[in-house]
Amino acid sequence: MDIFIRRTLPNGDNYVDCDSTSSFFQVLTQSYADSTPTTPIFFILSPGANPVKDVENLARKNGIDPNKYLHQVALGQGQDIVALNKLEIGHKEGHWVMLQNIHLMPSFLKDLEKKLDVYATEGSHANFRLYLSADPSKDIPIGILERSIKLTNEPPQGLKANMKRAFTFFTKEDIEDKDPKIKTILFGLCYFHSVMTERRKFGPKGWNMMYPFSMGDLRDSSTVLNNYME
Repeated sequence: MDIFIRRTLPNGDNYVDCDSTSSFFQVLTQSYADSTPTTPIFFILSPGANPVKDVENLARKNGIDPNKYLHQVALGQGQDIVALNKLEIGHKEGHWVMLQNIHLMPSFLKDLEKKLDVYATEGSHANFRLYLSADPSKDIPIGILERSIKLTNEPPQGLKANMKRAFTFFTKEDIEDKDPKIKTILFGLCYFHSVMTERRKFGPKGWNMMYPFSMGDLRDSSTVLNNYME
């Protein structure tokens, strides 16, 4: 499919490579601009991906205190009542609600779909936003999928694309304003991370056991780097 798009569409390379030049937070920011109180953002989780920090940073960027106005509920036994309560608060008062791992409670999803239909009819507060996350699952109602903006954060294919993704994770200040030694080591960390991520596709030939190398590992490595060097 990638080869077909590159060869057939005008400027096809731009369509295939666009995500490798933007960080996940940048993609999330663009998606937020397209969201509405009736259009949730749905994170389809991949191994090692955790969008919670990105949603918290997005809230801060938009002047919203995540400790007060972002309600996070990890779905599990008995949490459906808590989730519905937080949804009511968000719907009426304009808070953000994030329901994590919704695939763990398929029975709750039917109630969630009906609740979202009611909110769409009543009209929610203009600031209300709903974020959902789930592993790929056949139990997600099609109605929830159709109304949502769907995002996933799978690593790109190829070492070059992985390197681009690793570098876009950092801001310009994180790289250019640092000591040359830090910049050199940071490049080494990005290269190491890209190789580790790329080797996963080779299965047992790449690793004896699967480890979900994620952008969180790269972030923590850069934090340790700065702490030691400073």
